[in-house]
Amino acid sequence: MSVRSRLLGVAMVAAFWATPTAIPAAWATEGAASYYFAGGFGTFLTAVPPEPGFTIASQTLMFGGQAQRAVLRGRATFGLTAFALYEYVAGSYTFSQPMLGGRLQLGAAIPVIGTASTNVSLDTRLFGSFGTGASDTGFGDMLLNPFAFYWSFGEFHVKLAQWVVAPTGHYNINSLINVGRNYWAFDTQLGLTWFHKATGTEVTVLPGIMINTTNAATDYKSGNEFHLDFMVNQFLAPTFAIGLQGYWYKQIDGDSGSGAVLGPFMGESFGLGPAILWTPEALGGRAAIVLKWLHDISNTNRLNGDWGQVAISYRF
Repeated sequence: MSVRSRLLGVAMVAAFWATPTAIPAAWATEGAASYYFAGGFGTFLTAVPPEPGFTIASQTLMFGGQAQRAVLRGRATFGLTAFALYEYVAGSYTFSQPMLGGRLQLGAAIPVIGTASTNVSLDTRLFGSFGTGASDTGFGDMLLNPFAFYWSFGEFHVKLAQWVVAPTGHYNINSLINVGRNYWAFDTQLGLTWFHKATGTEVTVLPGIMINTTNAATDYKSGNEFHLDFMVNQFLAPTFAIGLQGYWYKQIDGDSGSGAVLGPFMGESFGLGPAILWTPEALGGRAAIVLKWLHDISNTNRLNGDWGQVAISYRF
């Protein structure tokens, strides 16, 4: 199999690496959380058109971090620490027939299991320290991909995608933490990839805008979000690549509604970390395994945390 065929098979991973989930992520947005998973929308060859056919993927997403304050159940909460782990099963289909001059892909990702835990504490001079904790496990919020179009112009590639997050996850207004977030979100992205096949060098930027609706149970509307995933990757062999990847997140308007008792916070953060890709030789380039870790380097009205991802995909 040619180098190009192997690398195009890798692009199938990128399409369903994008899994924004209800993972605790910031003070700014309800419950110290966001559907956006930092750096999770791109890995390797993100905008390169994938090979036609059906692909399945398993994605494990992990997060752990801390925040000084957040809003939980409509109340101000201080000294928040959180951990979450989600397992998604994703499927996508790429059409062989050209559409709009490019290649069309669609699919969905189902969160078969999600678990989240949190602890909150408050230290006072007069009364000492107070603390409590909670956890939740269950079905998470589903991710739908009604379209992703890919175009190629020599070494440059373009991807236009729409994602919809449906509030299918377990949610209880009386719980301190939930695996579901109880509102819809719509994320539009435009990816740009430069890939030099002769040297195996790739540079990708993937900006997106996430529009959040209101959580009717708490009358809390998390502010809309801009996010930029970026990657500099190098293929050391047709079956192995390494990369320096990262993200920049910025809330573009404040939280609102009667439930936003801490006001219209505007979050911003930046993170970097390594990623590796392996496509087993024995499977002819149809399978791919991606490992990725990002660490928050700077933040404003955001927590410091670590984001881990493991993705395994197979193209039929």
